[in-house]
Amino acid sequence: MDTAVKGIVLKTKDYKDSDKLITILTLEKGKILVKARGVKKPSSKLKAFCQSFCFADFELVESKAGYVLTGVNEIENFYNLTLDIDKFSYAFCVLEIVDKICAENQEYVNIFIDCLKCLQQMSYSSSDCRLILSKFILNIINYEGFNINLNKCSNCKTPLVGDLYFDLNRGEVLCSACKNFDSIELEKSVFSALKILSGCDYDKLSTVKFSSLILDKTLKLLTKNINFKFDIKLNSIEL
Repeated sequence: MDTAVKGIVLKTKDYKDSDKLITILTLEKGKILVKARGVKKPSSKLKAFCQSFCFADFELVESKAGYVLTGVNEIENFYNLTLDIDKFSYAFCVLEIVDKICAENQEYVNIFIDCLKCLQQMSYSSSDCRLILSKFILNIINYEGFNINLNKCSNCKTPLVGDLYFDLNRGEVLCSACKNFDSIELEKSVFSALKILSGCDYDKLSTVKFSSLILDKTLKLLTKNINFKFDIKLNSIEL
């Protein structure tokens, strides 16, 4: 059966002598694995589109054995990301998070939209990629049902004032009276950054200004949290 999907290539893997297996996050079908036959051959017309970051309309044949790629109508290849090693690393981290969190053949419409917005911002905006990635991780945590309460202590429900702590395992902000063995001190500057990011859309991030140190600390906290929550190890960036 022929089918068409709009998707973003998350990763590729060599398969046999001339084929590739492509992992694509699609708007319609979620994350799927697609066989691209003969794309390693120099004469292949689809070779250029079987690369990470490619955003396109993919034409597929679906059978009991899975999906086979038959055509591609490219929308964006995010070539700008490959010209800057820092941008590339942070953008690749976005793909890595999506691949490790999303299960195959389940719809992830919100994550697809966020992934696309995130890559567009990293590629074309003047915003710091650490800021964009932090916003992306916050959104992913929320979509997966682990919303971080930034108004009240997650344990006793009192307003968050004074010394604050962050439970990495549970992804919760706690007051000093409720801190536990899994908690680390949450600096006020990082707490403020989290609150600002949680209420800011991607297209407004260019107006947000944090110091490089706060950006690093905020991203490090969120990266640790997503690692704890989903038992994953992000390999594309070092913090």
